[in-house]
Amino acid sequence: MNTDVVVYGATGLVGRRVAADLDRGGVAFVIAGRRADAIDALGAQLPAADKCIATLREPEALVRAFTGAKVVVNCAGPLAEVGEPIVVAALAAGAHYVDLGGDQTFVHTLFERHDSGARRAGRVVVPGCAIDCLLGDLAAAWAAAHVCGHVDEGDAVRAEPAARLAEDRPLDEVAVSYIFDDLVLSPGSQKTLFGNLGTRILAWRRDRWESVAPASERRRVNAGPAFGGEREAVSFAGSDVVTIPRHVAARTVQTFVSTTRRAAAAAAMRLVARALPLVPRKATELLAPYTPSEHEYTRTRFAVVAQARRGFSAAQVVVRGHDIYETSGAIAAWVARALVARPAGPVGMRAPAELFRPEPALQEIATAAGLAIEPSFR
Repeated sequence: MNTDVVVYGATGLVGRRVAADLDRGGVAFVIAGRRADAIDALGAQLPAADKCIATLREPEALVRAFTGAKVVVNCAGPLAEVGEPIVVAALAAGAHYVDLGGDQTFVHTLFERHDSGARRAGRVVVPGCAIDCLLGDLAAAWAAAHVCGHVDEGDAVRAEPAARLAEDRPLDEVAVSYIFDDLVLSPGSQKTLFGNLGTRILAWRRDRWESVAPASERRRVNAGPAFGGEREAVSFAGSDVVTIPRHVAARTVQTFVSTTRRAAAAAAMRLVARALPLVPRKATELLAPYTPSEHEYTRTRFAVVAQARRGFSAAQVVVRGHDIYETSGAIAAWVARALVARPAGPVGMRAPAELFRPEPALQEIATAAGLAIEPSFR
């Protein structure tokens, strides 16, 4: 069927939010998934949406479900288990692919395996269109542009690929820190977290990705008074490490996370993270996800702090918001609408800043998702 967007996994926590956002924006869309009863129930709430049932066990049915769509938004997960079949089906159907996952290993795998396929299809594959990593990627690109004295004028959606920043004189470092208060994770996010326990993470150093232990490095980050001022963050597996080096030349790119203001709790979490590689993989399979109520998700407040430095020149962009799942749904819906509307542009596997100009894109997303943006410069 001809449509603008197919939301696959539409009945899940984030899928419902993406579909509701598209519905409010008047975009023609299809809600798709594997369970007819759940799709029918959601369809009763969104009568303007068409419905489609397709499972990952039926690759041809997936391609048929996506044929005629301009964009497929994948809200199913965990992405490490279900992501690639949906990417392959979307490209086979001639659609752009968008997902909301921040799984570093999955994002790295996609860039390695599917860039040539996306280019041959003349379509875009852009993973991580959520808090991690779209917000961090765009904020880091904006901060890096300021350090380089580069002015990137134009519409939010690029019509042509952008040149890589700082190629002639790389930045010393780019760091993106994710700061959370009252963090509440969905069962799907918990499952991804459990599945990655003990896995080593990537950092970009000396023009290559290096494997490092989680929480092996610390950083003091200030997200503002609302987040308790300066607090400790530790290195973690953010997808920005994969995407930022595509458009910013830097000697070091790393991601950090802080989930508590209390120093003692942060120290304990750091010790646990360092011990996780010693935990047998089978033991993590015994961890059972907790299912929060819808109201609990609204408690989470977050800040994304992107910092770029070269010599004595530095810049920072902070993006603040609340409810990571509502925000992620709004971000993915904005990306889908932008890809539907663009007449032409870069194709292939792309980082967010390769598709969108950081400052105007962040400003538009902030309006759509209720975010606050604070650059250290103007």
